[in-house]
Amino acid sequence: MKTYSTIFAIIFLWLPITVGSANTPFDLNYQIPVSSVLPDVLRAEVIGIQDGDTIELKFLFSGKKAGHRMGKPLRIRLLHVNCPERGRSFYKVAKQFASQKCFRRIVRIKHAGNFDKYGRLLGEVVLPDGNILNKELVKNGLAVHFKKYSNNIEYSNLEIVARRQRKGMWSQSGIFLGKS
Repeated sequence: MKTYSTIFAIIFLWLPITVGSANTPFDLNYQIPVSSVLPDVLRAEVIGIQDGDTIELKFLFSGKKAGHRMGKPLRIRLLHVNCPERGRSFYKVAKQFASQKCFRRIVRIKHAGNFDKYGRLLGEVVLPDGNILNKELVKNGLAVHFKKYSNNIEYSNLEIVARRQRKGMWSQSGIFLGKS
């Protein structure tokens, strides 16, 4: 019995020191930035990857434009691109690619303050290395240029090159993503 109480005491004393030092939610000084105004230069840690073209930041937005997502971690819908939806070919590949590039990293969001109907901020994700996640997805054939909502020539050209080089989803014949 004495052995168990000694082990319990060691773990009990050791756990707060280890957990608290990692700057995690268990740390009493840990705070997620909260704002009702979006900074022009939005910098935050990526804490979630919903799918290839939607990420979640460690930043609580309480502005009215967030709609039902008010007060929840800010979601970013990648501008100019559309990744395959759940159940489609390359859905998991696109999501994994986005995760490898930005999960648990601090990114910058280039945005114009526009939100979609789901309360997601529309923007481009600038990775720590300076590359833009949105463009990297298209370059690698893991997203299409979302022509329905974007007339950006650069994204259109990136898709053309990826198709010609048969990258990612373009390596398969007869790929269908739906409307782009």
